[in-house]
Amino acid sequence: RALEQELRAAVAAEERWERENEAKLRAVHQRVPSYEEFRNIVLASHLKPLEKKDKMGKRRNALWNPCAAHAKAPQASDMEIPLELDQLPRTSAEFYRDWRR
Repeated sequence: RALEQELRAAVAAEERWERENEAKLRAVHQRVPSYEEFRNIVLASHLKPLEKKDKMGKRRNALWNPCAAHAKAPQASDMEIPLELDQLPRTSAEFYRDWRR
């Protein structure tokens, strides 16, 4: 059991190294102007780009952030986020009040 977990961890570490190395090479090839942009590209290497077919109203079966699957948070399919634009705060005071709730 412990050997199996160690193997999984080693495979995950190798995949992460390959992914980050590809992002580093891509950033160098793009000649990013600052280290901060280079670092952001490497840190975001696990994210998948959105496609044209991705829409706000649809339910998604696949996670766009695979690292979020490891967290013990409620699944995206279980949590509904209302998109009621008429109820957005109009002033900073309303925003602060809603934020504190």
